[in-house]
Amino acid sequence: MVDSRRHDGHGLSMQDDETMERSYRSEIDGNMLGMDSTDVERKRKMRRLRIIVLVALAAAVLAAGFLVAGNLGSQGQAQSGSQLQAPAATTAPATTASSPSASATASASTVATDEPTASTPSTAGPAWTSFVSASAHAQFDLPAGWTAADVPAGTASNPASGIQVTDEAGSMVAKFYYGTGGGVGGACGPGTYKQTELDRAASSLQGQWVTDSQVRFSYHVLDQTAQGKGISYQIGLVDKFSGDLRDSCLMYTFLGSAPKGTLSFATSDAQAPGSRTFSTMAEATRYLQTPEYQKLKRVITSLQLTQ
Repeated sequence: MVDSRRHDGHGLSMQDDETMERSYRSEIDGNMLGMDSTDVERKRKMRRLRIIVLVALAAAVLAAGFLVAGNLGSQGQAQSGSQLQAPAATTAPATTASSPSASATASASTVATDEPTASTPSTAGPAWTSFVSASAHAQFDLPAGWTAADVPAGTASNPASGIQVTDEAGSMVAKFYYGTGGGVGGACGPGTYKQTELDRAASSLQGQWVTDSQVRFSYHVLDQTAQGKGISYQIGLVDKFSGDLRDSCLMYTFLGSAPKGTLSFATSDAQAPGSRTFSTMAEATRYLQTPEYQKLKRVITSLQLTQ
């Protein structure tokens, strides 16, 4: 129900002012007996002004009280909110404990030995190992399933070292020779054949002689298909002399400038009866993508001399 009484700006009704004025009027009239009309009217105005001032002061006090109460309420809510959020702010930072499986994975990634060199294609399969020959003073990478062993080489007057590398089936796939002996030769028949290099890569061998003689890994073939002999091939280390791609009836794969004599690490260092051949150039090219070739390339390019 709406109050029909008129209100001023301080929240007090004008009717309240009139009531207070009437309550004081009898007192004023009684006190003003014997005064002329002018004095009486002046006294009444002063009383009314005093009443208005008192009402204004009362309204100001009430407003100040409401303001203080509101501020106290806001501070209480702020303190309450900060207390509710305090546990989140004081929560200790979480710590991560490494699990045994995670540690094992990290360790395995740091000791893996089957990462290929920059010049060697990635080879899928089990981990590789490093073969070290104390007598030949040589070492190289060896894939799982392949074996390497020292073998007799050279003579008493021409000492040398030899290593033979075999695959999973026990077939020889590469041989190492290093010494003062081991000269190569051979006789050519009539005519020459086209020689092509299908792949090349850097070697892990170090030394000024390696740079001077331009040592590299090479997969090169001799096309004798026109004579019905297929395509002969050799895979191994060559230098600027043996790796010279000239059309000829023979090809070689060895280093003639090593510090202790002739060094060969290849499938074969010269053509020999019974050597494997390919029927076509396309077949020789497809061999590049086989696991056997990729393993051979890494084995040969990883060779290092320890003395």
